[in-house]
Amino acid sequence: MPTSTLTIASSDITKSARDVFNFLVSGKLQHDILLIKILFIIFSVFCLAGIIYLYKKTGYLHLDQLETWDNLKNFKDYGASKAQKQWKKIKQNFEKNDPVYWKVALLEAEKLMDEILVRMGLGPGTMDERLARADVNEIPNLQDVIRARGLCQDIAKDPDYRLNKENAEATLGAFEKALLSLQVF
Repeated sequence: MPTSTLTIASSDITKSARDVFNFLVSGKLQHDILLIKILFIIFSVFCLAGIIYLYKKTGYLHLDQLETWDNLKNFKDYGASKAQKQWKKIKQNFEKNDPVYWKVALLEAEKLMDEILVRMGLGPGTMDERLARADVNEIPNLQDVIRARGLCQDIAKDPDYRLNKENAEATLGAFEKALLSLQVF
């Protein structure tokens, strides 16, 4: 094939490509497909709004995606933000100079400790059974927590239980040390 034929063929291809490009960007074609563009934009916005509505309505995004990110954020997060709020309330009750408030604070601290044990996956049953399944490596003061649990049971059984400040502080301290070792707050 002679060079002149190749040059003519490549020139024809270039001219054809240029013609196609000019047609695609021509004002006439753009004007003719304007309505189609507008319809596709409206359809896209409608679909996006529907997706957002369904995500919010079903709660799928929150339950599936955000919960996964929360778990990845802190492996030992046993409901730390909720627990911190509860602990603040417990400390406020304990700071009042009244044994009735100390008892309430200790019972709430025991309940919080039990909730954390459940979240740790220590199984069903009573708090005593969960404490029996707990590991000393996770809760270094496990024996103190068991004693604190015993005192809380005595308070729950006997509303007239005489509680002194030292026993109340030691019991609350045992729960606090256990929660700190579990990195709850």
